[in-house]
Amino acid sequence: MNPCASIPSSSIALSPITSPSSSSYHHLSCSSKSLEGIFSSTGNDSFSRPNHDQNLHKQNLKQSDEIVKTENRESLTNRIFGNSHTHNILRNLLIKLLDIRETRNQPRVTILPDFFIDRIIEVLDYPGFINNIGKKIVAGGGSMRGYSSVDIKGGNAVNMAYSLAKLDVRVELFTIADEIGSAILRSIFLPFKTNVNLHIRKGKHGLSTVFEFSNSSNSYSNVMVSDVGDNDNFGPELIESQEVRMILRSSDAVIMTNWASNLRGTDLLDYVFTNSPKSVHFLDPADIEKRCFEFINALKNRSNLIDFLSINENEYNLIIKALKSVIGYDDNTLLAFDSNLYPDNINAFCESAKLLSNFINLTVCIHTTKGSVISDGHESLFVDSIVPSKIDIVSGAGDSWDAGFIFGHLFGFTTMEKICFANLLSSLHVGNLFGDNPSLSEIIDYIKSSYF
Repeated sequence: MNPCASIPSSSIALSPITSPSSSSYHHLSCSSKSLEGIFSSTGNDSFSRPNHDQNLHKQNLKQSDEIVKTENRESLTNRIFGNSHTHNILRNLLIKLLDIRETRNQPRVTILPDFFIDRIIEVLDYPGFINNIGKKIVAGGGSMRGYSSVDIKGGNAVNMAYSLAKLDVRVELFTIADEIGSAILRSIFLPFKTNVNLHIRKGKHGLSTVFEFSNSSNSYSNVMVSDVGDNDNFGPELIESQEVRMILRSSDAVIMTNWASNLRGTDLLDYVFTNSPKSVHFLDPADIEKRCFEFINALKNRSNLIDFLSINENEYNLIIKALKSVIGYDDNTLLAFDSNLYPDNINAFCESAKLLSNFINLTVCIHTTKGSVISDGHESLFVDSIVPSKIDIVSGAGDSWDAGFIFGHLFGFTTMEKICFANLLSSLHVGNLFGDNPSLSEIIDYIKSSYF
């Protein structure tokens, strides 16, 4: 018997990604064996959509990325693109998106395990906020009024599931929640009940208070104060069954999130990835500060199980700091990313991403407030972020980026298209243009109105 309550369900709106920078600039020179045909999109690009009636072997699903490795193993190039190139990529991508909407070919994605309810508190005056807290502590307590707050769904897995459901992807979501949390999840995903199956294990879901800070330079950051609930002990025994193994084997992608909060995360990773040999395996660990060395060791020992590692700027810097302390790379080869040095540090950032990818033997995706880089250890591709007209919500931006990347991978996008589409979803989430995560039709309409 399946130990999870399996509930057909559906959607809600939330999460987002980074706010990018608007510089439109540079190409670095490439070797004579250019990746232009892989990293860019033209009207002549071939588009082969995966056949989701029969799962292809994992190596076949990664064919375009394998071409990057085998044909360019000696070039060790960096490809760096500004917003002008993104503009052309998204224009050319429109045809593919229209075709996807028309054919309604739906890949199947399994996502797990975390669910949180987030309370977001907006802080416009950080010094005043800290000063007021100090005064209240000295006074023995009291209320700080005048702060805007909102309760939303949270958790990397739930956010990604919702974002993909909005794009008409079939989703199997495994998570944990009490009766109130389960009711919230059912309500959130009700609009997608034909595409989303909820598998909810009874327990305590996570609760987070998220402080969103802004400053005079129009940059934003968020700090989460979390009670992870039973997300910290989500092992394979909570889902282990023949039914779950069948779901994993039939999934086109299996996505594991928030390894950092789950003390059983490595066990769960082993179970879900081992039991889905034909699926694309995507890992987003969340904030690994307290378990950074453990995480690096887990990656090194399981590189054969993971296709893509997705991390944000903070997580990347934590890994770099840990590696430098152990391996002793000098500052000229393995570098933390400093957004204040952008764009002058992009080439060095790309080189550092290559070193990281080589060390852990994984394709690494790093999304920052300035742009996103992907590296397979032989080449790196950096694409500027897309700056929204306004920044409405910061929390969950990385989840939208992940959803955009996975969507593009499953539908055969080129590497450049995957990054541009992920950046676009992140930007639309941050700007909250549609008051929700965008649907495929809304994205198509946005590209038509903004890029033509």
